[in-house]
Amino acid sequence: MTPILMLGLVDPGHAAEKDATGAQTPAEAAAALAESRGLPQWFSTTGEARLIASLPPADLQVDDEGNTLGQSLVLDSRLRAGVGFSWKGFDARTEWDLFDGQLAGDAWDIRGTEDARHRESLDLLTRPDAFTARRLSIGGRVGPVALEGGLVTSRWGLGMVANDGATDPEFGRNDFGDRVIRLRVATRPLVGKPLTLVVAGDRVVEDELADWSPLEGGEEAWQLVASAIYGEREGARTGVYYVYRDQTELDAVRTTQAHVVDAFGDLPVPLRGADLRFAVEGAGIFGETTRGQSYSSREGLTVQAAGVTGLAEARLKAVPLRVAARGGWASGDTNPDDRASNDFTFDRDFDVGSVLFDEVLGAVDAAAYAQLQDPAHSGGAPDGAESLVAEGAFRHAAFVQPIVEVTPKKWLSLKAGVLLAWNTNPVQQPFTTARNGGVPTNHLGEVTEGYDLGTEIDWAIQLGDVPLKRVWQLQPALLLQGGHLLAADNLGGGTVTVLSAAARTRW
Repeated sequence: MTPILMLGLVDPGHAAEKDATGAQTPAEAAAALAESRGLPQWFSTTGEARLIASLPPADLQVDDEGNTLGQSLVLDSRLRAGVGFSWKGFDARTEWDLFDGQLAGDAWDIRGTEDARHRESLDLLTRPDAFTARRLSIGGRVGPVALEGGLVTSRWGLGMVANDGATDPEFGRNDFGDRVIRLRVATRPLVGKPLTLVVAGDRVVEDELADWSPLEGGEEAWQLVASAIYGEREGARTGVYYVYRDQTELDAVRTTQAHVVDAFGDLPVPLRGADLRFAVEGAGIFGETTRGQSYSSREGLTVQAAGVTGLAEARLKAVPLRVAARGGWASGDTNPDDRASNDFTFDRDFDVGSVLFDEVLGAVDAAAYAQLQDPAHSGGAPDGAESLVAEGAFRHAAFVQPIVEVTPKKWLSLKAGVLLAWNTNPVQQPFTTARNGGVPTNHLGEVTEGYDLGTEIDWAIQLGDVPLKRVWQLQPALLLQGGHLLAADNLGGGTVTVLSAAARTRW
């Protein structure tokens, strides 16, 4: 079985684009925010409290044994709270996710605990991962050099490979964020030029490939990062970074050594009648891994995978209208029996619709892992099988998504989009395909043809999201969303609908 290599890289320069120069530093930005709230300028707070009520498709069949998702109405919560202290260029910050997970309602019926959202559980108060630190860092400037150390999260480019889980998706939700313990050095070597150079070393705490804590242990992953970014944050920007990652699995035997190159460009184009924006990000992963194996290579695999995503949008000035088109491509492994692993996976917080990948394929993959682990089927899951549970991440696929958004009032936004998606390798579920002699077979035990996954229609209505200036800058909002998947025959056909309502307050 070919493993799916998912490197949750962290942005080595996003926070350093301004703090390595005479431009506004994080400490100065925090002081301005504190002043707007009537707080001392050396102290700042940020946060979000949210409740999401979801109605998944309980009767969705997830395997060829007739098992279904089994989850109906469910309520989950999250309190994200951060505090910052700034003094004479010195900056200290902490941020936590508290009470994060399913609170009440109906858990799903899929066996196992590999799903990182733990949709199989309602035991919110007893789960240690319901209370996690996202940031605990200190930083400052020494002349032209910015230094930072501690636990951090971050984002790079369009969030395809590195994603902090803090940017609102077009549709759906965000739940994670790559976390590392990092030592970072950044500088702008050219006076008057917006070129930022960054070098960092990371101990990975959590991403798509590793989950480690100082108390409980876990996969051991280290990263060496170097990047260059040219441009101001609000203007045209381009950047490239290189990452070397060395990881050892829980068994202390299987390892991965991989090189990643990621480049992005973001170009805003202001016109008389509209503001245009064009952005693109592409990445390649190269290396060797013994995390998984194939029938032709029991000693490990060569990793060769690539992905790209892009965005074009126009915001009209005469009317409150936004028109956008998104797209993406992730390489697929067309021959899972050879010595190469070619599957590319986007970060799990990069949204592609709200039903097909997040709900349907996320559940199908978790059910496939449960089948592979079932002693009634085999003596044990093959090495690398745990990577099947990707929490709905977009992988080995291609998509196109046009979007239209209307904002008739500051407190009202209406959005709709259509998602067209295809696999870049034959549509197949590993357990049923292996049992069918390698002939591509879906999760229902049906032989598949072609690469079509289906069409998804998404919509969202947002009310509020306007700061209440008299109430400490609180920004409450209500978000209603719906997703309707017209599944291709390769996924069994039919329509799958997911509805949700989210109430949140930010500050």
